[in-house]
Amino acid sequence: MTTKLTEAYVFERLPIDPIPAGTNLLVTGAPHGRTQDLLYELLAGGEDEGMLFVTTDDDGVTVAKTYEELGHTFDPGRMCLIDASQHSKDTEGAPIRHVASPSDLTGIGMEFSSLYESLRGSGLSQIRVGLSSISTLLVYAEDFRAVYRFLHTITSRIRTADGLGVFGVDPDAVEDEAFATIAQTFDARLDVREDEDGPEVRIHGLDDQPTGWLSL
Repeated sequence: MTTKLTEAYVFERLPIDPIPAGTNLLVTGAPHGRTQDLLYELLAGGEDEGMLFVTTDDDGVTVAKTYEELGHTFDPGRMCLIDASQHSKDTEGAPIRHVASPSDLTGIGMEFSSLYESLRGSGLSQIRVGLSSISTLLVYAEDFRAVYRFLHTITSRIRTADGLGVFGVDPDAVEDEAFATIAQTFDARLDVREDEDGPEVRIHGLDDQPTGWLSL
């Protein structure tokens, strides 16, 4: 992986060193709880950064509310949501695009392309992209290879544009073959677990990062 320190993504509230631009991260752990919180923390950037989040589980309004409950500000001027949860709420005036179902990978991809290019054209220095969760996409997909192709397209776009991708998955809910195939799309992996002293994260595949389990 080529290191671009001048464009690295910084995480002020996490025990993680800056990550080079163009990196896609696979975050593994039980759905919701600390795994979901870690996704939001990884996506929280500075005021000159954009954020695009795809939700397949919680509706977009709930995602924005949870993000703010963690102490961040959801700024419609630089943040967008794609709601494919099937639990959409009335969001008049909110920066939320709706897709009918997690099975509509084409629809999600089209909305992603539109919003991502809009954010890139708005003068933002960097863009963080999140998706929760891959596990749900696999439940609705007829073939996990379709999900792999979808993720490959999105992560390639993020890599080319020097963005940051953060994608959540519950490995216990995914068959081994599907997990191994999908994992190939990502540059690194962050595992989350609950220890007796609290939640911890472990980083695989990134140079110059702390090793072992780190307290969150």
